[in-house]
Amino acid sequence: GILAAASLLLASAAIAAPLKLKPASPQPSPKRGLAVSYAWGGMPPARIQGLSAARGLLGGGGKAGRPLRGLDYADTNEGDPVLTHPEHFNVAANIRGYIKFDAPGIYELETWSNDGISATVSGQTIGHFDGRQGCEANQRVEVEVPQAGWYDLRILYFQKYGSACLMMKWGKKGQKMSWVPNSAFGY
Repeated sequence: GILAAASLLLASAAIAAPLKLKPASPQPSPKRGLAVSYAWGGMPPARIQGLSAARGLLGGGGKAGRPLRGLDYADTNEGDPVLTHPEHFNVAANIRGYIKFDAPGIYELETWSNDGISATVSGQTIGHFDGRQGCEANQRVEVEVPQAGWYDLRILYFQKYGSACLMMKWGKKGQKMSWVPNSAFGY
Protein backbone atom coordinates (compact mmCIF):
# COMPACT_ATOMS: atom_id res chain seq x y z
CA GLY A 1 0.00 0.00 0.00
CA ILE A 2 1.61 3.19 1.25
CA LEU A 3 5.17 1.78 1.26
CA ALA A 4 4.82 0.59 -2.36
CA ALA A 5 3.45 3.99 -3.42
CA ALA A 6 6.33 5.78 -1.66
CA SER A 7 8.86 3.46 -3.33
CA LEU A 8 7.31 4.11 -6.73
CA LEU A 9 7.40 7.87 -6.15
CA LEU A 10 11.08 7.74 -5.14
CA ALA A 11 11.94 5.56 -8.15
CA SER A 12 10.23 7.93 -10.59
CA ALA A 13 11.94 10.94 -8.97
CA ALA A 14 15.31 9.19 -9.36
CA ILE A 15 14.57 8.44 -13.03
CA ALA A 16 13.58 12.06 -13.69
CA ALA A 17 16.85 13.56 -12.40
CA PRO A 18 19.52 13.87 -15.13
CA LEU A 19 22.60 11.69 -14.62
CA LYS A 20 25.59 13.91 -13.82
CA LEU A 21 28.54 13.27 -16.13
CA LYS A 22 32.21 14.02 -15.48
CA PRO A 23 34.51 14.90 -18.39
CA ALA A 24 37.49 12.66 -19.05
CA SER A 25 40.53 13.93 -17.20
CA PRO A 26 42.91 14.64 -18.75
CA GLN A 27 41.03 15.38 -21.98
CA PRO A 28 42.26 12.97 -24.68
CA SER A 29 43.22 13.68 -28.29
CA PRO A 30 41.64 10.51 -29.64
CA LYS A 31 41.60 8.87 -33.05
CA ARG A 32 38.17 8.67 -34.68
CA GLY A 33 36.00 5.65 -33.87
CA LEU A 34 35.80 3.25 -30.93
CA ALA A 35 38.18 0.50 -29.80
CA VAL A 36 36.62 -2.97 -29.67
CA SER A 37 37.62 -6.42 -28.45
CA TYR A 38 35.64 -9.53 -29.34
CA ALA A 39 34.94 -13.05 -28.16
CA TRP A 40 33.05 -15.63 -30.20
CA GLY A 41 30.65 -18.01 -28.48
CA GLY A 42 31.06 -20.80 -31.01
CA MET A 43 28.71 -22.78 -33.22
CA PRO A 44 25.08 -23.42 -32.27
CA PRO A 45 23.66 -24.73 -30.04
CA ALA A 46 26.24 -22.90 -27.84
CA ARG A 47 24.79 -19.42 -27.52
CA ILE A 48 25.44 -16.30 -25.52
CA GLN A 49 22.41 -16.20 -23.23
CA GLY A 50 22.93 -12.73 -21.72
CA LEU A 51 25.33 -10.05 -20.57
CA SER A 52 26.96 -12.24 -17.89
CA ALA A 53 27.79 -14.90 -20.51
CA ALA A 54 29.18 -12.19 -22.82
CA ARG A 55 31.30 -10.79 -19.96
CA GLY A 56 32.55 -14.30 -19.14
CA LEU A 57 33.51 -15.01 -22.76
CA LEU A 58 35.43 -11.75 -23.00
CA GLY A 59 37.32 -12.66 -19.81
CA GLY A 60 40.25 -10.28 -19.47
CA GLY A 61 39.15 -8.21 -22.45
CA GLY A 62 38.80 -10.42 -25.55
CA LYS A 63 40.73 -10.25 -28.83
CA ALA A 64 41.27 -6.80 -30.38
CA GLY A 65 39.15 -6.16 -33.45
CA ARG A 66 39.12 -3.54 -36.18
CA PRO A 67 37.93 -0.27 -34.55
CA LEU A 68 34.29 0.71 -34.95
CA ARG A 69 33.53 3.81 -37.06
CA GLY A 70 31.10 4.97 -34.33
CA LEU A 71 27.70 3.68 -33.24
CA ASP A 72 25.89 3.63 -36.57
CA TYR A 73 25.51 -0.09 -37.19
CA ALA A 74 21.95 -0.38 -38.52
CA ASP A 75 20.10 -3.70 -38.49
CA THR A 76 21.90 -6.25 -40.66
CA ASN A 77 20.54 -9.06 -42.74
CA GLU A 78 20.76 -12.47 -41.10
CA GLY A 79 24.19 -13.90 -41.89
CA ASP A 80 25.95 -10.51 -42.17
CA PRO A 81 28.99 -9.90 -39.91
CA VAL A 82 28.41 -8.37 -36.46
CA LEU A 83 30.01 -4.89 -36.26
CA THR A 84 33.65 -5.43 -37.41
CA HIS A 85 33.75 -9.12 -36.37
CA PRO A 86 33.62 -11.72 -39.18
CA GLU A 87 31.00 -13.95 -37.47
CA HIS A 88 27.25 -13.31 -37.65
CA PHE A 89 26.10 -14.89 -34.36
CA ASN A 90 27.25 -15.54 -30.78
CA VAL A 91 29.50 -12.46 -30.74
CA ALA A 92 30.41 -10.56 -27.55
CA ALA A 93 32.03 -7.12 -27.82
CA ASN A 94 33.84 -4.93 -25.28
CA ILE A 95 33.72 -1.38 -26.71
CA ARG A 96 35.82 1.46 -25.25
CA GLY A 97 36.39 5.08 -26.10
CA TYR A 98 34.92 8.54 -25.71
CA ILE A 99 31.91 10.57 -26.77
CA LYS A 100 32.29 14.30 -27.40
CA PHE A 101 29.70 16.89 -26.41
CA ASP A 102 30.23 20.27 -28.10
CA ALA A 103 28.36 22.28 -25.45
CA PRO A 104 27.25 21.94 -21.82
CA GLY A 105 23.60 21.27 -21.02
CA ILE A 106 21.02 18.58 -20.46
CA TYR A 107 21.02 15.95 -23.21
CA GLU A 108 18.86 12.92 -23.90
CA LEU A 109 20.67 9.74 -24.95
CA GLU A 110 19.06 6.62 -26.39
CA THR A 111 20.85 3.37 -27.24
CA TRP A 112 19.50 0.90 -29.81
CA SER A 113 20.64 -2.70 -29.88
CA ASN A 114 20.02 -6.17 -31.24
CA ASP A 115 20.64 -8.01 -28.90
CA GLY A 116 21.99 -7.11 -25.42
CA ILE A 117 23.78 -4.00 -24.20
CA SER A 118 25.20 -2.44 -21.05
CA ALA A 119 26.40 1.09 -21.88
CA THR A 120 27.87 3.78 -19.63
CA VAL A 121 29.09 7.35 -20.07
CA SER A 122 31.32 8.59 -17.22
CA GLY A 123 30.29 5.47 -15.29
CA GLN A 124 26.56 6.33 -15.52
CA THR A 125 24.28 3.73 -17.15
CA ILE A 126 22.77 5.12 -20.33
CA GLY A 127 21.60 1.87 -21.95
CA HIS A 128 20.78 -1.59 -20.64
CA PHE A 129 19.04 -4.61 -22.10
CA ASP A 130 19.88 -8.18 -21.06
CA GLY A 131 18.20 -10.45 -23.59
CA ARG A 132 17.24 -10.91 -27.22
CA GLN A 133 15.38 -8.27 -29.18
CA GLY A 134 15.09 -6.85 -32.68
CA CYS A 135 16.80 -3.55 -33.45
CA GLU A 136 14.96 -1.44 -30.88
CA ALA A 137 15.50 1.51 -28.55
CA ASN A 138 16.45 0.39 -25.06
CA GLN A 139 15.54 3.46 -23.01
CA ARG A 140 16.03 7.19 -23.15
CA VAL A 141 17.98 8.84 -20.32
CA GLU A 142 18.81 12.45 -19.49
CA VAL A 143 22.40 13.40 -18.75
CA GLU A 144 23.85 16.63 -17.43
CA VAL A 145 26.97 17.66 -19.36
CA PRO A 146 28.86 20.25 -17.25
CA GLN A 147 31.29 21.33 -20.00
CA ALA A 148 32.09 20.70 -23.64
CA GLY A 149 34.60 17.91 -24.22
CA TRP A 150 35.24 14.18 -24.24
CA TYR A 151 33.49 11.75 -21.84
CA ASP A 152 34.41 8.12 -21.15
CA LEU A 153 32.20 5.59 -23.00
CA ARG A 154 32.05 1.84 -22.23
CA ILE A 155 29.76 -0.71 -23.86
CA LEU A 156 29.35 -4.44 -23.33
CA TYR A 157 27.35 -5.81 -26.27
CA PHE A 158 26.30 -9.21 -27.52
CA GLN A 159 24.59 -10.57 -30.60
CA LYS A 160 23.06 -14.03 -30.16
CA TYR A 161 21.68 -14.90 -33.63
CA GLY A 162 19.60 -13.42 -36.41
CA SER A 163 20.29 -9.83 -37.41
CA ALA A 164 22.40 -7.32 -35.43
CA CYS A 165 22.44 -3.56 -34.74
CA LEU A 166 24.14 -1.08 -32.41
CA MET A 167 23.24 2.61 -32.63
CA MET A 168 22.77 5.73 -30.50
CA LYS A 169 20.59 8.85 -30.68
CA TRP A 170 21.08 12.12 -28.84
CA GLY A 171 19.68 15.61 -28.55
CA LYS A 172 19.52 18.60 -26.24
CA LYS A 173 16.56 18.26 -23.87
CA GLY A 174 13.38 19.44 -25.56
CA GLN A 175 14.91 19.28 -29.05
CA LYS A 176 14.63 16.66 -31.78
CA MET A 177 16.73 13.54 -31.31
CA SER A 178 19.17 12.55 -34.09
CA TRP A 179 21.65 9.74 -34.68
CA VAL A 180 25.01 10.50 -33.06
CA PRO A 181 27.53 11.24 -35.87
CA ASN A 182 30.66 9.11 -36.07
CA SER A 183 32.75 12.28 -35.54
CA ALA A 184 31.50 12.38 -31.90
CA PHE A 185 33.38 9.16 -31.03
CA GLY A 186 37.07 8.65 -30.36
CA TYR A 187 39.47 6.15 -28.79
